[in-house]
This record gives sequence, structure tokens and C-alpha cells, in this order.
Amino acid sequence: MAFRLWSRLMRALCLAGLLPPIFSQTAEDLSFDANSDSISSYDCVDPSNRGGTHVVRRGEPTTVCLYVGPAGNWNSNINYKRFAVNLKADEFSSYRIPGSFSALEMASDQTNSSGTHIFAASQASLSFLRRYMDSPLERIYPFLTAIIDVDKGKINGITWDDACVFCEMSECQANTYNFDGSVATAEQAKQPLDGCYLTRKQCLGFVASGSTLCDLKLYVVWTGTDADGNALLSSDSRFSMFPPSRIEESVTGAYDKMLQDLKNMKNTITGQR
Repeated sequence: MAFRLWSRLMRALCLAGLLPPIFSQTAEDLSFDANSDSISSYDCVDPSNRGGTHVVRRGEPTTVCLYVGPAGNWNSNINYKRFAVNLKADEFSSYRIPGSFSALEMASDQTNSSGTHIFAASQASLSFLRRYMDSPLERIYPFLTAIIDVDKGKINGITWDDACVFCEMSECQANTYNFDGSVATAEQAKQPLDGCYLTRKQCLGFVASGSTLCDLKLYVVWTGTDADGNALLSSDSRFSMFPPSRIEESVTGAYDKMLQDLKNMKNTITGQR
């Protein structure tokens, strides 16, 4: 059932033209096989050189993937999408899937009642699953930063940054999962587990005001050493390194601006009548 529901959802997204296979703000695009929804493993290598193993060198491209699929057991036969991009190692990077919130939110009522989970990958390393959209509770978790740990050019692991800096602790909820769909424990994950959410109503307001805050977006930072022994330092720029009050204020400011924009739009429409 999960396979069928997600397949219908992704068809709806593609027909709507809202989920291009690849989008990169700061990186070189990779080719993408539109028929590779189901692959033998969750690997992440350059599609033009799938047999090769890329070593990480500071300032040179490294392939990073974002997998998007249904909530639940990823060890079962599910259908998902993989978005691949080449990012320059040790640069604070990001890539966004334009229109993803609107597309997933629009289709979720009909085709995917449980929600959407994602994870990041590079070479043979995978992150834990994170929830992006919780359909039953109408919550969106848009704050996703992957920390890629490198040892002499080889990627040892990918962890998630602390996503509780975007809200008060009382509003930060468990948001890390194993691939069997179970909630990950601190002992299993050995990394921050929780994340801040925005409500569906808030995200609809952001979309109406022209904001992309709720779109699916992955930030990437690096730590460790590259193949030449150079220290990778971009992890020092991740959001959790800044005072939580400053980060929370920026989100609050974006929310206040959204409300004012909507008010101005309403006044403009009213004045035209």
C-alpha cells in the first residue's frame, strides 16, 4: 500500500511540474535517471561515474543526495525519489526543491496520509531518517542541516545538526527515525534527535506571502580532514553554533513579516473592490 500511495504522490508532483529531479543553488548539477525510483541500495555517487569512489578534497565537488519518500518502514518495498547534487567540500552549502511544500501538502490528503520522511547520503554513508511532513498532526519540519564527517577523504558518517535552536524547547519534538520506521533513541543515534516544527497553517501563510521557508531544503556542512589532510571547518558555521536566541528571533521575524505581508495583500484586495 505504501508503495502504491507514494507512487501516486510522486506522479502528481511531477505532473504539477513542482519537483524537478535536481536543484542546486551552489553546485554543479548531475544527470538523473527518472526511471531509477527503486534502486538496489541507498548509495550516493556521481551518476556519470557510478563505479567510482569519490574522495573528498576541500574545494572540489563531492556528491550529496537527498532521498524523499513516505513515512514508515524504508526497509520494505517503497517508492521514493533521489535528488543528487555536487557540492564543493567544506563550503556551507544548500539546495532546495522549489514548490515542494505546496506539492506535497496538496497531494498528501489524497495519496499519502502518513507524511514524508527524508534522509541524506554521500558515498556509502547515510544519515538517520528525519520527518519533513507529519500529515496527521499537520506539522512541517523544514530545518535540516546534515553534518558530513570525513577522515582523510573518506566519509565516515552523516549526522543531523541540532534543530531545536529555531524554537523554544517546549516546541521541539522527537524527529529522528531508524530505517524500519521506529523512533531512534539517543543510544542508537548519538546525535541530536529533536526538531522544531511549523504548523501547516503557518506554512500556507508563508506560501501565500511568497516565502519559501517551508520548502524542503537541505543545508550541508563538513568536519574532519580531506584526502590531503586539510581540516574541514565549515561545520563551525552550522546554525547550532549561533546563540539560539538569535536563530529563534530570525524565525519569529520571518513569521511577523509573513503576517504583515498577508495583511497588506488583504488590504490591497479590499481596496480594489
